[in-house]
Amino acid sequence: QADVCPSIAAPASVPPEPAALAAMVGVKDVALPNRRRLDWVACTLLAVACCAVPFLMGSWARSSALRTDAQTEQLSVLEKVSLADIGDDPLATCNDGSPGFYYWAPSSAPSRAFLLGGGGWCWDAVSCKLRPPDMISSLVYPHRMVAESGGILAVTTFHRVYAPECSSDAWMGDIGGNESTEGVNWRGARILRAILKHLTTRRGFGDGDTLVFGGLSAGARGAMVHLDTLKSHGLIPQGVRLLGYLDSPYYVDMPAFANNTDTWHRVTLQTQQVVANMRNEAILRGNGTCKLPEAWHCGFGEYRVQALQTPFLLVASQYDWYGLKTAEGTVTGPDGCFPKPRCSYYSYAELFAIVTRQGLHNLSHNGRRSVGVYSSVCYNHAVSKGPFFTRESIGGVSRAGALLKALEAFDSEGATMPRIIDTSCTGLNCAPQCKAHSGLACGCPSDENMRPNPVDPGAVDGRRPRSRLGDSAGFWS
Repeated sequence: QADVCPSIAAPASVPPEPAALAAMVGVKDVALPNRRRLDWVACTLLAVACCAVPFLMGSWARSSALRTDAQTEQLSVLEKVSLADIGDDPLATCNDGSPGFYYWAPSSAPSRAFLLGGGGWCWDAVSCKLRPPDMISSLVYPHRMVAESGGILAVTTFHRVYAPECSSDAWMGDIGGNESTEGVNWRGARILRAILKHLTTRRGFGDGDTLVFGGLSAGARGAMVHLDTLKSHGLIPQGVRLLGYLDSPYYVDMPAFANNTDTWHRVTLQTQQVVANMRNEAILRGNGTCKLPEAWHCGFGEYRVQALQTPFLLVASQYDWYGLKTAEGTVTGPDGCFPKPRCSYYSYAELFAIVTRQGLHNLSHNGRRSVGVYSSVCYNHAVSKGPFFTRESIGGVSRAGALLKALEAFDSEGATMPRIIDTSCTGLNCAPQCKAHSGLACGCPSDENMRPNPVDPGAVDGRRPRSRLGDSAGFWS
């Protein structure tokens, strides 16, 4: 075996770090020639058997250490399932009336990862008319989807379910075009229910299985709305072990940037319009699950995540690309910098980060062990479907590693979810792992970023952050 596995060391006395274990148990797609692949598989299985016994004691982990075989490439292909072929609900349709759908890839483990896709939303007839075909229809999607290497859909230790958004409602709507005052068919919540019914009745999904339920961007906001109601509404069996994975649902209630006061640039106004035009207060409140003062708060990240009762891991960049793009009306250009006068954009981004960081700090220090947080300083948004899921890290822990830590805590009664918030530096893309231009590199040092222009950082609904770095510099975990 020394010739086959020259790099395998003696068994460790403690389990490997989750990020390393993630690579072992199949988080990444690895393509090797046949002989080398078989050797690699043998070495990997030996390493897992020797080194990971303590970690594998949990019920999820016992089932998750199964997929490191030569079928990896095949298992990274997800097959399209049309709800029209199922026939359970003819009203579970996209904006254009085409049937809802999802992608599916099986695993031998009982664990499932169900992710709702993102793509923003529309809130009235005008905004909906501007949506591209792949955001309003299922007809343009191929019969097979290849998971991105290194992304969460390439984790072969899950049955994987991925539902692209074609309803433009962040999975929060259930109203037909003939009922809506805007003439728009918003049926995302109905599509979700139909998929879950199919998984439960025809995919062998039952008590004792683990479900990681979440989404990306708008999909994460939809998952956030439905997470606490999946069992109470009978959408999944009561005995399913449920963990949320919410990648970038965290809208923050911010003052407007410069003169960008219209609905296109204000996520608060968009959410309020969604409630009015989709008439979806019952969905947002989950028949009493969400008791926040106003219905739109139940669909707004900063407020809703505080009210969630189901264990979850929240992923939220302090400089969220989509949040800043919406508010500022622009993004960094080919040179990696905001357009001129660029320092005003960096100043607003710093305010955005302060509000985000303070909210995440409060969330992770509310005394609840079932809340996990992962927050970088990189200018990105909802990247778990791609290679950043495994490659970008904070203090050596990637998003994949954080999810494994969350699952480990989920299996250990009384354990605390990971709280990993990068406070090692201040400024957009200031950390080396971001691999992009920072404000300093674009001529806007952090002190310049902090000038109260175009808004006063203290005037955020009366909330004045205590410091630029929260309580302390470093990594909260």
